[in-house]
Parts: sequence; C-alpha cells; structure tokens
Amino acid sequence: MTEILCSPVLGFEASVSTIAKQGFSCPLMKMAQRMLGHQPTSQEETRWRVLQAATEVFAEVGYHAATTRAICRRAEVNLASIHYHFGDKAELYREVFRLPFLNECNRFATLDLAQTTLQEALYSFYGWLFPIAAEEDPMLQLFLRLHSREEAEPSGVLADVMTKTFLPHHQQMQTLLCREFGLKKPDIEVDRLAFCLAGLATIYFHGGRSAVEEFAPHLVKGKKARELMVSKLVVYASALIEAEQKQRTARAKK
Repeated sequence: MTEILCSPVLGFEASVSTIAKQGFSCPLMKMAQRMLGHQPTSQEETRWRVLQAATEVFAEVGYHAATTRAICRRAEVNLASIHYHFGDKAELYREVFRLPFLNECNRFATLDLAQTTLQEALYSFYGWLFPIAAEEDPMLQLFLRLHSREEAEPSGVLADVMTKTFLPHHQQMQTLLCREFGLKKPDIEVDRLAFCLAGLATIYFHGGRSAVEEFAPHLVKGKKARELMVSKLVVYASALIEAEQKQRTARAKK
C-alpha cells in the first residue's frame, strides 16, 4: 500500500557472488533492480538485503522486540550496515513502511490524467489500495502483517511517514475530481469525497481487514474475489462521483 540506496557485507569486503552463495533470500532485489535500472552493486544490494530482513523481523516480532543484531544476522550482513545506510533502527523502520509506496504497482500517483478515463484512473487507484495479487505476493503479505502489528502495538516512531507517502496519491485523486467537476482547485467537497473514495478500500485492506476476514472472508479470499471487489469499488466510486456532480449541477441552477 510503494515502491517506495551501502557498504559491502560481511566486514565490508564480501562481493555479490559471495552473498549469492549464502542462504538468505531477498525478494526485494527484483524490485531494486527495476527501480535502479541496473543490476545492484554490492553496496546497493546490502541496503536492500537489510530492508528485506528488517521487513521480516519487524513483521514477526514488532518494532520494540526487533533488534538490529537480529536484522543483520537475518540479512547476513555486518552489524555496521544499518548505521551506514539508515542511521538507526527507527529510520530503518520508517524506510520499511515506505517500501509499499515504491512498488511499481503504485501507478495511480503518476498517471497522465489528460490521457486517462475516469474508469481507468479508478481501477488504478483501487488496484493500489486493494492489490489483487496480495495472496500471491509474499512481500505484500509481510507488509500486511507489519501494518497489523503497528496498529496493535504502535511504535511511536512513524510520525508523519505514512501521511507523506500517501500525499501524492491523495493529491492525484483531488486532481482527478477537479477535472471531473471542472474546478481549478479542490474545494471542501472534493476533499470530503477524496477521503471517502479511499475509505471504500481501506476497510478491506488495512484497519478493518480482521473484521472482514471474520464476518465475510469470501469478499477478500482468492484472486477472483479480489478482482470482483476492485470492479465493485470502481462502480461504487463512480456512483459517488456522479452523485456529487448532480448536486453541483443542481446548486448551479439555483
């Protein structure tokens, strides 16, 4: 829910080939290569290995119980790597929470709205908030666990990280609604509707996920169910936008 870089590992001298011989698996490395546009260097690889290990450890035990030693042991890197790349555990935690916003699936924030229909934009928006491939993607599953743990055991270190990472998507939705309503800038009703549209999806994927899984798991289990949910969210959102447009038209005629 971004996709969103180090010193060599193991005493700052191990090569990428040395790393590859060891057992640690780093699914984030594929994401790193796509974002970097080249094969990661040994320093870049170390950074992403730490992010991978940190995501796993934080999701498993939470921020407070996680130790930098355990993260580095999981990543098979030197203990100094966290300080070199992130400064401290708190900044590493913040960076892990930025990762879902760096994912290439987060295309909504960069859509060219001049070339995009309302339906296409809404599909992109809800495909980001409610990933269809969540169950098939181990990293998305980790991020879900991480968010759930943060909600249950607040770390106190995130501050405005989530707000800042969500901001481009919120601003893009405001721009989309202004386009639909013929406005030059958002008014209070655009703000109200933008949050409402996001709320349609977040109940299924974030804070309310446990209630959905308890009361109606068939809504979110399986790829077909999630594809149908995204389609339904687009229908609901379109209806809300149409209703707001009708109210604006009616007010203009008075």
